[in-house]
Amino acid sequence: MQAFTQIRTFTVHGGKEIDVVYTNEEETMSKYLKMYAQWYAEEEENKFVGLDLEYTREDPNHEEDNYLAVVQLSMRNHVLVCHYSWTNGECPALRSFLQNQGIVFCTVDKRADFMKLYYEKIIIPRENWIDIQEFVNVKGLNERGKLMRDGMASLATSIIDESYSQMKDKFPPERHNYWEERPLSDLNLEYAAKDAYVSYQLYVKIWFFLRYLVFCPGCKKEDTLRGHLCAKCNKAEIEVERAQKNAAAEIARLNAELASVQAELARLKAPASSDNTQQTSPPHGKRRKMNDEQWLESSDAPKSSDYWQNLRKSWTGDEQKSDDPWTTEMSDQQSPKSDNPWLTKPGNY
Repeated sequence: MQAFTQIRTFTVHGGKEIDVVYTNEEETMSKYLKMYAQWYAEEEENKFVGLDLEYTREDPNHEEDNYLAVVQLSMRNHVLVCHYSWTNGECPALRSFLQNQGIVFCTVDKRADFMKLYYEKIIIPRENWIDIQEFVNVKGLNERGKLMRDGMASLATSIIDESYSQMKDKFPPERHNYWEERPLSDLNLEYAAKDAYVSYQLYVKIWFFLRYLVFCPGCKKEDTLRGHLCAKCNKAEIEVERAQKNAAAEIARLNAELASVQAELARLKAPASSDNTQQTSPPHGKRRKMNDEQWLESSDAPKSSDYWQNLRKSWTGDEQKSDDPWTTEMSDQQSPKSDNPWLTKPGNY
């Protein structure tokens, strides 16, 4: 199979020029794919590669399937066009670049592209292949209320430049039957190069919007749930929320205890009320004494003074009343002697 390589320059929107390498040589593919891999490693913002495919002509009788003809890759202002149908089908450098190096690719409508690569036993990991149609829509809904999928021309016209509105018109539909032609015509080569470049530029233009919709806001890594935290960041956020709730509950508990202590201190420092002093109950002994006196007053029991006077009379035989039997002094002439020691004057022993 004859090898060929062409290096061309095409003008795109705004008068910008892009460099295009068109080849079917394995060595040339490997050289430029290594350059792309180095760019990808150095890139910080636009860490992706534009990808587009072209197929052989369709069988009008639909007896045979069409297959992969051209693979276009784009990064920065460069496009690599690999004429896959004019290779031996091995292309180890291209296969490794597409599925084994973890590079992220962006495409407009990858549904058919996925099947064509699958037939060639090339499988790009799903997480590494972005379909721009899944994120952006400019056509809106159709008559049945379903979301219409945008083509490359409509997306490029709305997002990149209005000049792309004539992109499809300048390339007649019948020219899609000439992707097996070797080498490609200038019209086909320019169209293929611009398709890959537009795929790359579309994602560059919407990158500032998609980075917050497609990637995790926490770690900025791609997540299947667009705009949601990834599993790791979500777990960390749950732990932070739980810690904040526990801290808030502990602060509320401590504030309640502090308020209780302050209320108790205020109660202890407050002066006693006069009304409270008058209403306090007397000590137990005083209550009992009052009860005994009330009992004596209300009963027929002899009063204490009468009791002791009567007792003295029974001891001394004296009927004379005395107010104080203990302190009344009696002379020996006035008081008969008694054997009672209680009535004996001191000094008579």
